[in-house]
Amino acid sequence: MSSHMQSSGRGGAGNIVDSSKSPKIQPEDLKTPILKTSVVTTGRGGTGNMAKNSDPAETRLRQDVEPVIRRDSQGASHVGRGGNGNVFNPKDTEAAKRAHEKGDSAVDDAPRKSSDEPGWAEKSKNFLFGKK
Repeated sequence: MSSHMQSSGRGGAGNIVDSSKSPKIQPEDLKTPILKTSVVTTGRGGTGNMAKNSDPAETRLRQDVEPVIRRDSQGASHVGRGGNGNVFNPKDTEAAKRAHEKGDSAVDDAPRKSSDEPGWAEKSKNFLFGKK
């Protein structure tokens, strides 16, 4: 019988284990626990996220997390951890998709900036050093 490797966490060799050595998840492991302490925490931490556990129904509601519905971006969008390569304009993405569907090899609907206009690196330096 061959073993299967299982990855967890953000990556790295320390997060790869033999799946046969991982605990098996049971249905009761997936149930929301009942908080029984006198003070409960919500959010990421901090005293502002601590509350008395005086109302079990209210405490239970604090455990439920609703999904955040993402609105469409109006301008540039950022993905990943940062860097200029992770900035894109959804409108450009939509135009490229339409061009691909029509069979065009390339689309460039982005407005051109004049050659005198500084690039993002120059704008960043100006911002950091207080130049206008």
